[in-house]
Amino acid sequence: MPYLQLTLRYHYPTTETPSSLSDEDLSDWLISELGTIGFESFEQSEGAIKAFIPEQDYSEEATQELLSSFPLEGFSYEYTTELLPEVNWNEEWEKHYFQPILLGEGQCLIRAPFHEPQPELPLEIIISPKMAFGTGNHETTSLICSWLLGHDLRGLRVLDMGCGTGILGIIALKRGAGSLTAIDIDPWAYENVQENASLNNVSIDEIICGDASTLESKAPYDLILANITRNILLEDMPRYTAVMRSGSRLLLSGFYEEDIPLLVARGEELGLQFVANVVHNRWSLVELLHP
Repeated sequence: MPYLQLTLRYHYPTTETPSSLSDEDLSDWLISELGTIGFESFEQSEGAIKAFIPEQDYSEEATQELLSSFPLEGFSYEYTTELLPEVNWNEEWEKHYFQPILLGEGQCLIRAPFHEPQPELPLEIIISPKMAFGTGNHETTSLICSWLLGHDLRGLRVLDMGCGTGILGIIALKRGAGSLTAIDIDPWAYENVQENASLNNVSIDEIICGDASTLESKAPYDLILANITRNILLEDMPRYTAVMRSGSRLLLSGFYEEDIPLLVARGEELGLQFVANVVHNRWSLVELLHP
């Protein structure tokens, strides 16, 4: 699936900006808003953001509306868009000297196939990227990875929504999960999950190219992992709840700390109980329980 890159350059007069709002804060704010209209990954620099979205999901109208109505007095901006070629992400990683990532206080190593194995570590996950994001280095991915590494998953029936590379579901299987269903709307993710499952010698029961509507008539899951943007989570939570049962847990990530009350309130509307939340660099994880 081809991706589109939006390069946004923004300006604001410091005399009209609250002293507590740094460039990093403003950049994070913009990223949070862009995530609500489908942008999946971001690169930040001083006064600029590169944002990436599947070409088919991009809306010029939605982008202009979001930026033109941004609620900061004196805020101005300009942006360009560029269609990116479909590339081999293994080659890109190697070219940019990607380093292995340790998660869960050294319990789990995430590496690419071209890295040297480290068999002395308790758990090693091999990820070969294509066009899918999800390598363990983003806070939202690492938050869920750390939760999985700290809980007993033996025998659980797991659903990985918006699975990307499949990293979360693969860790769950390595930690003893009994079965895994992996779902993503991106055809490249579908292929990538199959490859990564093979690299890690695990068997995924079902890989589906689609969205939450494909959950209809599915048997209940014990654990649902959903690392997606805030608005999609809010929209899809009723479908998640429909495939939960008493004792099932729902882990949500992909949103900022200030969005926690929205997700918790939505869960409570659907009969779920708030268990805990974790925050790292403003990115958040929320854990909900089906009573």
